[in-house]
Amino acid sequence: MTRQEFIEAGEYNAIAIEILNFYVPIALELTRLQKDPDFLKSTVKAVAESGISDVVTAADIYVQNKLREVVRREYPEWQFWGEEGGDNTSEYDPNKEYLFITDPIEGTNNFKSHKDDQWGSVVALVNIETREPVIGIVAHPAKRIFYVGTKNGGAWNISISENNNWNISKMNSGPELDYYTYNNSPHFEANIISQVDGFLSRGTVVASEEAATELEKSRKKVLMPKEEEQVSFDDPESGALEAVRCKGTIYFKTSNEMAAVFVILGELGGKVTDFSGKKWSLGINTMIAARSAEEYKYLASLV
Repeated sequence: MTRQEFIEAGEYNAIAIEILNFYVPIALELTRLQKDPDFLKSTVKAVAESGISDVVTAADIYVQNKLREVVRREYPEWQFWGEEGGDNTSEYDPNKEYLFITDPIEGTNNFKSHKDDQWGSVVALVNIETREPVIGIVAHPAKRIFYVGTKNGGAWNISISENNNWNISKMNSGPELDYYTYNNSPHFEANIISQVDGFLSRGTVVASEEAATELEKSRKKVLMPKEEEQVSFDDPESGALEAVRCKGTIYFKTSNEMAAVFVILGELGGKVTDFSGKKWSLGINTMIAARSAEEYKYLASLV
């Protein structure tokens, strides 16, 4: 499919192309930054019970700053929300048309540890008048793939070649990775710890391999009952990237960047809500994401 055919496929697809035109080169730059020790320097935001820290790297800040610069220069009618620092706003600006959302690196510890199948980047656009996400883009820079959803305009895979040719194709309704995940991305509050412990108690926790790193040991794999069988839940901590690739995901702690997932899975016929069954809203902090209503019902029964 050509870019023009993509633009004609939905109301918001032309804006999605505009975003991709500036977001793609910035997101792909992360693979270069990952090789530069200066950009891996990090600040600890908090430390979990496991001892694993929630960190922000210089690469996070670099990408967020570049995106903010473009949005404020080219789209003054858009409000900007970023995961890191003072850009993490909690209210809509009623004088703006859209809220542009970004988490510059999803799975920062994976990024630092070069677990390249488990980190990504995300942007989304929310219509401030309707309070509804209308564009979601989840990048997998290490694979040069961008997962894109536009409200009533479909869900798409965009692969970028080394010489910057775009291959645009419809996303499959079935999952790319046929397993479940849960996201325990370092939790700190007592109520979240209690919720996760309750979830783990429903199944059988698999012992870590002896050769596993401390980061890997902090992420428990659990076998959960499902009808007559047991199914595996992994904890890759790759945020929105895992939600758009796997068959279903439970997030015990999340944030606004998940607006992108609501658009993409919604266009695929999936179901995404917070733990209480509500649709996306600014300030979201839990999430159930599934490729089908049946899978959603199963995941909701576990929280």
